[in-house]
Amino acid sequence: MSTVKDLNSSFTTMRNVALACVLGLIVVVIGSGFMVYRTNENAGRRVYVVSANGSATALALKEDVHTSFEARNLVKSFMQTMFGHDQYTFKQHLDAALPLIEGRGGRRIFEGFTQGQVLQNYQRYSARNVVDVDSIHLNMEQRPYSGVVYTKQRIFIGDQQREALPLAAKFNLIETDRSDANPYGLLITNFDYVAYAPPTSREEKDALEQQEQDRQRRLKEAAAAPMEPSLSPAAGQAPTTPAPITPAR
Repeated sequence: MSTVKDLNSSFTTMRNVALACVLGLIVVVIGSGFMVYRTNENAGRRVYVVSANGSATALALKEDVHTSFEARNLVKSFMQTMFGHDQYTFKQHLDAALPLIEGRGGRRIFEGFTQGQVLQNYQRYSARNVVDVDSIHLNMEQRPYSGVVYTKQRIFIGDQQREALPLAAKFNLIETDRSDANPYGLLITNFDYVAYAPPTSREEKDALEQQEQDRQRRLKEAAAAPMEPSLSPAAGQAPTTPAPITPAR
């Protein structure tokens, strides 16, 4: 009987050892597969940077990651090409700008150009329009992204520059497929003109407050200064001269 018990005990021990080995093998296979997957994923996103000192590897960003730099460059490029042109670059700039905005918004802007006879005025007056982007304010904390852009339009007629005209607009940004025409992977939507009222930065507010404090201080100092006697007649008072003396006859 003891022999049978020993055989049963040995069989149980061997079975447990075999199960442990199988479980360990399964864990190793799963872990190896996961490591291979991560390695291939990183290798697929690996790019090589070539410089004068040689080449180095770097991991590229995922396709769905958009930075504020991309968004700003998109908006800046759109404003400068959609609104800055002359009779020679009018069509070329519109062809570059329209893929950056959704169709309805692009058509609305183009219809405004047509009604205003922008191209005809360029040809008639040898004019051109240059757009300077003052600032771009973005909110990329939630989708769709949103923002406001503030620009100035410098209009030249011949060699004469007219007074710069302000132009501001609000917009949304949605994700789209990257292409040669739109390498940013973002598309402008809900484009609409707004009043030109850029927010004041903290530094500008501090400077304005300091200027106001200095002005108030000078006014107080001028009010507290003693009045100096003046030998000249008061304002509005005619100067008096002695009456001529007439000799008696």
